[in-house]
Amino acid sequence: MSDFIKTKLNNNGVCIISLKRNPINALSFNFLRDIKKVFLELDKNNDIHVIILKSDLNYFSAGADLKERSIMDSHESQKALDNFNDCFNIIEQSNKITICAINGYCLGGGAEMSLSFDIRLCSNDAIIGFPEVSIGIIPGAGGTQRLKDIIGFANSKYWIYTARKFSGKEARDYGFVTFLCDTNEDLLNKSLSIADEIISNAPIAIKSAKKAINKGKDQDRHESLNTERKYYNIAVKSKDRKEALNAFLEKRKPIWRNQ
Repeated sequence: MSDFIKTKLNNNGVCIISLKRNPINALSFNFLRDIKKVFLELDKNNDIHVIILKSDLNYFSAGADLKERSIMDSHESQKALDNFNDCFNIIEQSNKITICAINGYCLGGGAEMSLSFDIRLCSNDAIIGFPEVSIGIIPGAGGTQRLKDIIGFANSKYWIYTARKFSGKEARDYGFVTFLCDTNEDLLNKSLSIADEIISNAPIAIKSAKKAINKGKDQDRHESLNTERKYYNIAVKSKDRKEALNAFLEKRKPIWRNQ
């Protein structure tokens, strides 16, 4: 485990990942590699249903480690970009439901990483943006593609073209985050509350819904409906579906077995 990453598994199936690479959680090559390893390892644990990522610093992440980038040649820069994309793709494709709790600065690669999560929320002190064009590049780790899926085509152009930094309230108004919290303590509590809401539902159905949504977003309507049907059939054939019907008839809460 990295010295900069802590994981805490709650007894209800929630795992909290905490990042602490002083001073600003700059995303170095090794830091990203270790984040990727953590997600790959957690994906193997069937006792985990929701992952929350947060920062233990005053900032979520100010983006790529520019000191490291400044001494890279073109080949090394491409390798670094591959590392960014590999990490974010693994987060996006995780078989867990993922929640990103954003505090303080969340810029560039940090903002791109947050886009890989299922649900985002932030504290009032959050500052979110994609400043890449101001330093002569573009968001290259999925930002130009994922951002438009979250806040819309025209809004994503405005965000990226201007390199503007947005407040937490503005980010919520644009739909970049779903919830805005007063303090960092509220941010974690709200993340845990959302996790509890998710965990109260059938785990196979939740995973099937995530796959249907993620795989269907880049398909045409005919393909996406077929994808939806595929994952509906997985859920409806599960033992948990039968348990849900029995619980309804018996007027009790279902007991999920993840089967």
